[in-house]
Amino acid sequence: MECDMSNAMALRKEMQDEFIKAHGTKLGFMSFFVKASAHALQKIPIANAVIDGDEVVYRNYIDISVAVATPKGLVVPVLRDCDKKTYAEIENEII
Repeated sequence: MECDMSNAMALRKEMQDEFIKAHGTKLGFMSFFVKASAHALQKIPIANAVIDGDEVVYRNYIDISVAVATPKGLVVPVLRDCDKKTYAEIENEII
């Protein structure tokens, strides 16, 4: 699947300095992907469900794990309640 990121790229370029001043972190691409994924999981709840025995259990929260490269190797923080977070909150948690 492909995704046209040209609008996100333009927004990042236009708002980067202001975003850094306001939030103390850069506006990266990962927050766009996390927010889009959270939106998709809200629209298709079965994708966020788990099977427990014979039952399908629908979760009322959206947690997403994101792989992040660090000097010591790859880490995978869990971003809790992504659907309720701002782009800045997501970017700050990923760092």
